[in-house]
Amino acid sequence: LNPFFVFAHGEDKAGPNGGFIRMPGAYHTELIPDGKNKLKVYLLNMQWKNPSLVNSKVTISYSGKSTATATCKPERNFYLCSFPESVDLTEKGNLKVLSQREGQEGIEVSYPLPLKLETPAAKKDGHRSHH
Repeated sequence: LNPFFVFAHGEDKAGPNGGFIRMPGAYHTELIPDGKNKLKVYLLNMQWKNPSLVNSKVTISYSGKSTATATCKPERNFYLCSFPESVDLTEKGNLKVLSQREGQEGIEVSYPLPLKLETPAAKKDGHRSHH
């Protein structure tokens, strides 16, 4: 994957639900932390709208202090993905997300943990990451 392609689709900005965006195909995934070991996952169209669960699925694996796979259940218009209690998504690690939206298979996308928007543009706007 071309490294210049990575931030070409707004991955440096918060998504419409305040989450973290990746583009696995002709759609977007938006991850939103929900407590220390759960995530909400929205499958959005190219315009970051119309979250869909129709003919869709999400699989998330975690690697950090341990490894685990989340259980993802469809909710109103997103998937609620729960990891075992031993997983803390606020600590250093990595999430691998494999998804399908309305029958369209996406490539695996990676979300480094802890989740944050890290780009030169974000720093230039005065938003600094707090360590």
